[in-house]
Amino acid sequence: MKRALITVGLMLVLPLGLFGCSNNSGSSNSSSSSSTKTEQTSSTSTSEVTPTTSNAKRAKKVRYEKANFTTTLDHEYLEENVYKDVPGTVDHNKIYQWDDLKVTAKTKVHVDKKAVATFKDDDDNEFDHEDFYRVTFDNSKSNQHYWVGDDVLQNDHENDYDD
Repeated sequence: MKRALITVGLMLVLPLGLFGCSNNSGSSNSSSSSSTKTEQTSSTSTSEVTPTTSNAKRAKKVRYEKANFTTTLDHEYLEENVYKDVPGTVDHNKIYQWDDLKVTAKTKVHVDKKAVATFKDDDDNEFDHEDFYRVTFDNSKSNQHYWVGDDVLQNDHENDYDD
């Protein structure tokens, strides 16, 4: 008799437990998809308004090298940022608008310094290196220096070696 009651009890409880788990996982998916939608909405709204400062992750180490070459901007330069300082070296880095700089892909860019910033990747605890270049623009009346990532410049400078 005990065995029959236990069997009947398990037959009723087990499906309810499974249904409850699948129902919870379904609601979990819907909540994660709603949070994903929220993240997408917030990233869309932030991409419309470019911030004037960046609170990027701090670099573990930055190595500076001399550079001396002239190139042009890459045709996809508008997708990247222009910084006042090397990203990761200051807490609040100013980001400039490309439109305010009045440059085009054909604008000559003078490079006088390279910075290799080392960041620690939080996912796998490995170190990533990013190259930044200090540039001035040919059309600029001032000698204002800006820092840009290596994706901003045409790739013809990568094989240049100044002796």
